[in-house]
Amino acid sequence: MTLSALAFASNSVAIKPLASLLPTPQIIMIHFLTGILVLGPILFLRGSGLRGNPAWVLVLRGLCGTFSFFFFLRALNLIPLSSTIVLFCAYPIFVAVFSWLLFKTTTEKKDLLLIFAGVTGATILINPSFCSFNLGYIFALLSGAMEAMGIVIVAKARQKNNPFIIHFYFCVTGGMLCLPFAQGFRMPEVDGGFLLAFSALASLVGQVLMNQGLKLCKPTEGSLILMSEVVFAGAGGILIFKDPVTANFLVGALLVVVSGVGLNLVHRSVRNASGRENVQPPAVKAREG
Repeated sequence: MTLSALAFASNSVAIKPLASLLPTPQIIMIHFLTGILVLGPILFLRGSGLRGNPAWVLVLRGLCGTFSFFFFLRALNLIPLSSTIVLFCAYPIFVAVFSWLLFKTTTEKKDLLLIFAGVTGATILINPSFCSFNLGYIFALLSGAMEAMGIVIVAKARQKNNPFIIHFYFCVTGGMLCLPFAQGFRMPEVDGGFLLAFSALASLVGQVLMNQGLKLCKPTEGSLILMSEVVFAGAGGILIFKDPVTANFLVGALLVVVSGVGLNLVHRSVRNASGRENVQPPAVKAREG
């Protein structure tokens, strides 16, 4: 999961200049086409086939991931990379809210306090005044919301599917969704072509590693580790693109990160406590591989 976060951060740093040079549908299509061309032969050689189990779950994951990617690119084109990453990584807040709205999950006072801290941090980052508000901040939050749904779906899909087929369905679903809009293909310059290829491969590696990691750890633990992308990409944005480091950014980023980390830790401690109450004697407890 840490390597996945590093790969995603590398993709974000590489794709930042492309967001203003190439049409968004073209960037998305190149990413999905790369995934199909790389993963198709791998699945064929493994003899695992192309049938998902169940297929509709993988298609739904593909839809969530595609919309998340689209909103992320739109945000990169409008606001600094560091701000985009911080708002995107507010997805643990959306996980908690969606769990309560859709599944009536019990929300404790700790959760409400951490959610309030995260919303406050996002508000400070966005600074929604008439003179400085930018729609890119909304796109970044929408990207995080879609990612939150995608992570939950991947955790379910990973129980019966290997990481390659999950991302293959993601690429096929996203490619079909974006195909009608990917018109007027523009050939990038040499530097742009290199960045586009690098970002596509980094995104592919990050997705496969995340899918594999979610088999070995719970979604709450995995998303906690994935938040290290804030550090990797934020540092890249500040060092490479000279993103401004203002007091609003520091305070808002701190509140968002503390909220996300806190929500993950609270949920993990509750799950561990529940697990200890149902621990079987060593003689009859099965060991998981």
